[in-house]
Amino acid sequence: MEGKIIIPFFQRTYVWNEENWEELFEELSNNGEKTKFLGAIILKQLQTNTGEPKKLEVIDGQQRLTTISILIKTLFDNLQEDDKKQIENDIKQILFFKRDAFGKEEIRIDHSNVDKVAFESVLNGVSIENINEKSHRILKCYKYFFEKINSIERQEDRNQLIKNLLNTLLNTENKMLVVIDLKENDDEQKIFDTLNTAGVTLTSAEIIKNALFKKYIELIDKEKAISFYKNTWENTFLINKDTTEYWETERLTGRLKRDNIEILLHSIGVIKGFFDPDQHVLSELSKLYKKKIHEFNDIEELKSFIEEIIGYAKIYKENMINFDNDVSLSFDDNLNRLLHILDVLEISTFHPFILYVLKKNQKQGQKTLLLNLEKFIIRNLLSNKYPTKNYNKLCKQFINDNNELNKKLEELTIDNCINGLKHINNKYATLILFWIELYRRNNDSKYDIKELKYDYSLEHIMPQSWEDNWSFDKVPHPNTSISGENSVEKKLNDRKEKIDWIGNMTLLRSKLNSSLKNSDFEKKMNGENRKKGIIAYADLSITKDDIVTPFNNGDKIWNEDKIEKRTNSLFNEIKKIWG
Repeated sequence: MEGKIIIPFFQRTYVWNEENWEELFEELSNNGEKTKFLGAIILKQLQTNTGEPKKLEVIDGQQRLTTISILIKTLFDNLQEDDKKQIENDIKQILFFKRDAFGKEEIRIDHSNVDKVAFESVLNGVSIENINEKSHRILKCYKYFFEKINSIERQEDRNQLIKNLLNTLLNTENKMLVVIDLKENDDEQKIFDTLNTAGVTLTSAEIIKNALFKKYIELIDKEKAISFYKNTWENTFLINKDTTEYWETERLTGRLKRDNIEILLHSIGVIKGFFDPDQHVLSELSKLYKKKIHEFNDIEELKSFIEEIIGYAKIYKENMINFDNDVSLSFDDNLNRLLHILDVLEISTFHPFILYVLKKNQKQGQKTLLLNLEKFIIRNLLSNKYPTKNYNKLCKQFINDNNELNKKLEELTIDNCINGLKHINNKYATLILFWIELYRRNNDSKYDIKELKYDYSLEHIMPQSWEDNWSFDKVPHPNTSISGENSVEKKLNDRKEKIDWIGNMTLLRSKLNSSLKNSDFEKKMNGENRKKGIIAYADLSITKDDIVTPFNNGDKIWNEDKIEKRTNSLFNEIKKIWG
C-alpha cells in the first residue's frame, strides 16, 4: 500500500485480546493448509494536495491491520541477524513510508491518540520486560506474539515458523485479506455499519459515536468535527487509559453484563424520551439513537445534544463508582449508600432517574429524592410488592413526575416489611446487616471507625444443618405452650423457619472453619483446637454487642426466642433507617 493509512478519529480504540490474537496466530500457522479468509479491509481515499503522498482512511479493518502489523514486527524482531538483513527493506516498506525519496521514515498507520503511543513504541522497538498486565492492549499483543514464538524450543523450528509466517503475510498473491477502495464520495457509514467481517463486534456506544460525528461532518465539515470530537467525546471517554477502562468496565445488571458507557447512553435515551422502557429493548439502543441523530438538521442542535451527553457523562463518572471490596463506605454518604445497594442487588434500572435528579435538582432536592428511592428499593425488597421487571416502567414515571415516587413509597409501608426479614436470602441479609452496622457507627460516638469495606462473611448462628448438635434434647424449644398432637412437628417447623430469620444471622470478618459451622453454640463461639470461633472474628457491633457480649456475660443459650427478639430489634433499626 502507498502512503499513509489513517484511523478515523471517531473509530474505536484497539480492543482485540488474547482470544483474538490466538485465533489469528493459529490460523496463520496452519502448516501449509489453505489459509482462512480473514475478511475485507475497507479503505477510503482522502483528498490530498498536489505533491502530498496518498492518504487512505480505514473504514473497516483497523483491528486486523493493527494486529497483523504488530505480528510482522514481532516476527522480524525474532529473526536471526542474517535473515533480518535480507528482509529489512520489505518490512520497512510495509510498516513505514517516506513522503519523498529524501524524507524520514514515518509509521504508515496513523492511530488515534489513545493507541498512538503504544503502537509507535512497538514499531520503533520495545522490550517485553517493560510490558505487564496494566500495559496497553497493543503492547500486550506484542508480548503475546513474542512469547508464542519463543515457546518453540528448537531454534531451527522457531526460525522455520517465522519464515513461513512472513512468507504468508508478505506474499502479494495471497487472498487472506481483500482491500476494498472507496472513492471520496462513497457513503462509508453504510458500509461501516453493515460490514463487520471479523474480530470483535461493534458495541452500541461505538455505533452511536460514529453516527453522531458522521452527522456532524455532514452538517458542517470534517476539520471542525475533528476539533469538536477531541474537545468532547475523546476528552471525556478516551483521554487516557484509566478513563477508557472505566467506561469499558462491565456491571452485572440482572442477567446481563453492560459496560458503563452503554448504561450511560441507555440512561440518556430514557431521560430524553426516545428510548421507552415499555416498548424498546436494549438491542435497539443504537438504532434509536441513529433515528434521533437523523432528525437533527441544525448543527447547533446536534452540538447541544452531544454536549448534553458529555454533561451526563461527567455526572456519571463523578458519582457512579465501580464498587469492589476495596471501596470504603460510610452511612452519611447518601448517594454512595443508594448506589451500593443498587450495585449489590444488580439493579441499574434506576440509573436514568438518578442521573436526571443529579443534573436537574438542587442539593437538598437531590438528597430527598434519592433517599426516597433508597427507601422504595429496600421496602420493596422486603415486601415484594412490585416485581423488579416493573422497575423500567416505574423509572420512566419517576422521571416524568417526581411525585410518583412519593405515591409508590406511601404504598410500601415499613410495617409490612417485617415478614421479609423472616425468609431472607443470604445476599439481602448481608446487605441489610452491613448498613445497620454503619448506621450504628454513624450515630454513636464510641465508634472511631465510621467507614467499612463490604467484605464480610454471613454466618447463621444456629446452623442450617442443626440436627446433630442443636437437637431438641440439647437445645430445647423455648415455647413450652406447644404441646399435644403434632407438637414435635410444630417445633421442628418453627426451628427450620427461624433459622432463616435475619435475627439468626450476623457478619464476620472471616469465614468460620467448616468443622465449626455446625458445632454447638459454645464451640461455635469460642472455637476449638486452634480453630477460631465467632468471638475471634467479631469486629462488628451487630456481632459483638448483639451476640458476643451477652455470651461472655453468661448467656450461653441461643434458641428461637433469641432469634425472634433480635429480629424485632433489627427491624426497629430498619424502621429508623428506611421508615
